[in-house]
Amino acid sequence: MRKAFAIAAGMTLALAIFAVQAISQPKPASAFERLKTLVGTWTGKSAQGVESTITIRLVSNGTAMEETFQNSADNQMVTLYYPDGNRVGVTHYCSAGNQPRMETKAMTGDQNEFDFAFDGITNLASPDAGHMHHLVVKIVDNDHFSEQWTWRENGKETVESFQLTRKS
Repeated sequence: MRKAFAIAAGMTLALAIFAVQAISQPKPASAFERLKTLVGTWTGKSAQGVESTITIRLVSNGTAMEETFQNSADNQMVTLYYPDGNRVGVTHYCSAGNQPRMETKAMTGDQNEFDFAFDGITNLASPDAGHMHHLVVKIVDNDHFSEQWTWRENGKETVESFQLTRKS
């Protein structure tokens, strides 16, 4: 009886030690937390010299990030970024009137490049209609990042890049 009690007590103590260690282990930062460092106002130009302003803010109690894109051609396109487990998703509310969804592969918080692959779309007029199909966001440092958007129309792709500098 004593031997069984000693074994049970030892196992309980071992489980308690493992539980304390698991609780005290810091969780790795999520990729979405890394993206949150972009909150602010940004300005930049496309390769064609088109000036743009991007404003990024946290919404929904910090569980999503809203990016508002403004230039002379596009009046406030909005992209929402959100965590999806260890992935990051986006829904882009395009000036073309459709809403493509894209998502990264599984990521950790130490990433500086976010590669969003097409995952579906709503309000597309036809399968060949133009829409954003791919997005790459690269964080260079605290004051610089870039976006590379791929537009797909009639089976052909066009890439537009923006180099952005923090304004505030």
